[in-house]
Amino acid sequence: MAGISFLQLLKNSWAIDLLLIFSVIALAVILERLWSYSRLGIDEKAFLNRVQSAFKRGNIQEASFICKSVNHPLGEVLDVGIRNKDLPREDIADLIDGALIETKSYLERKNSVLSTISFISPLLGLLGTVMGIIRAFHDLSVSGSGGPSVVMAGVAEALVSTAIGIIVAIPAAIFYNYFMNKVKTILTKIEANSRRFLAFLHTTSTTKGKKETLELD
Repeated sequence: MAGISFLQLLKNSWAIDLLLIFSVIALAVILERLWSYSRLGIDEKAFLNRVQSAFKRGNIQEASFICKSVNHPLGEVLDVGIRNKDLPREDIADLIDGALIETKSYLERKNSVLSTISFISPLLGLLGTVMGIIRAFHDLSVSGSGGPSVVMAGVAEALVSTAIGIIVAIPAAIFYNYFMNKVKTILTKIEANSRRFLAFLHTTSTTKGKKETLELD
């Protein structure tokens, strides 16, 4: 590697150019995802109690406003149940399930970029190495002299592609798994609280129906 500068590597290896672009994209996605997930920290239990308290008082608009005022997918999911409170329980459950699917897609967006980069980067680095070795042997055959030193210099230069590919892939894979576990935790809490709210709606509507029946009697 003596005498080979990083700028020369960039000039000679298109694979390294692509890997550097991938590293910038991965870093941007990681920072954006860290910022987005950090904004989703709320006390789900306390939030659910606030919504249910407003609902018990008969203030449906307040309950819906509370859901819309928080920057958390749980608010959107619960608001679906509130807006369709008069439907049968099975229909409300289906609508909430649909909202959960949309929430899952929303939370997982851009994570596939990290998964793709973590998978492709080592392969791209290996391809750059293979192409570099081929070029090294071609240079040797053209020069007809220089011996192993010509080949070894070219091989050393080519191996940098593999090293950079692995360096780019490792943090991308680590943060991809971290973010997917984060999404799984968030979705579990949302699903658990949405089911509690669905049971609350069913209990409330049942109690209301019994009161109306008693009044008619």
